[in-house]
Amino acid sequence: MNKIIFVGGKGGVGKTTCASSLAWKYSKKYKVLLVSTDPAHSTRDLFGIPPKKNEDFYTFSENLDILEIDGEKESNIYISRIKNQCCEMLSPVILCEVEKQLDNAGISPGAYESAIFEKISQLILKSTEYDYIVFDTAPTGHTLRLITFPTAMNTWMESLIKKRKKILMLKNMKFNKKNKFSDDSVLNILESRHNWISDISKVLMDPSRVSFNFVMNAEKLSFLETKRAVKTLDEYGINIDKIIINRLLPDSSDPFWQGRKDKEDLFLDLIFQDFKGKKLIPIPYFLEENNNILETIGSLIK
Repeated sequence: MNKIIFVGGKGGVGKTTCASSLAWKYSKKYKVLLVSTDPAHSTRDLFGIPPKKNEDFYTFSENLDILEIDGEKESNIYISRIKNQCCEMLSPVILCEVEKQLDNAGISPGAYESAIFEKISQLILKSTEYDYIVFDTAPTGHTLRLITFPTAMNTWMESLIKKRKKILMLKNMKFNKKNKFSDDSVLNILESRHNWISDISKVLMDPSRVSFNFVMNAEKLSFLETKRAVKTLDEYGINIDKIIINRLLPDSSDPFWQGRKDKEDLFLDLIFQDFKGKKLIPIPYFLEENNNILETIGSLIK
């Protein structure tokens, strides 16, 4: 089974560089897929790959593929699939109105997140050709919603299944029929969806397969946001493998930069106190971002 690594953190702390470094390092020995879920993709730019029109999948080397998930495209696919299911279940009389409502739902934030999560789930459950899948995620809040999405969805699906069975039971009582649920297409779709959510939940909670790496800077806002995020994932039982303290400044003879360094050291002390028991990895500030630096950072993180 492949290993799944999520790399997350506050915007601007260096998630893409750290995720790319991990993927690049692992690709020396293994087949790796690097996936960007951030709407503002920069993964391809980091590797110096020129853009291709209407393309979101790139091969960088024999062992490293890159996918920049197009949220709008995945949302359209997601809504189209729901429309097709509705066509099989609903009367043409109400289908037109349902399709209008789905079109409106397609531009909502909830549909976008559902579509992104669906794509992530497909990659995790079906991409068996890769040894490692590394996710370069969107900023912390967005990522936490994606990661904790199955728990909320599971509760909702169980409620829908219960209500659907109740409707079918009342319908069967009215027409003196036996309770036979297997022929109901709506219930079949709901149960299939519930099983899929259960499958992805099991994977996300499996520490032997899934780990989460937080990237942060030794600064107040980054520290506080990471602290809240770590607490949330701990509560959900999701394995936090490493906390990467990125872009640490060197000592300097310049008063301004040494002042920044001194403040950074104060937050480093707080970080090591608050995250005691977690694997903490300090990464120095590099002047450039290129393949040599990616390999260096990857060696430090791995």
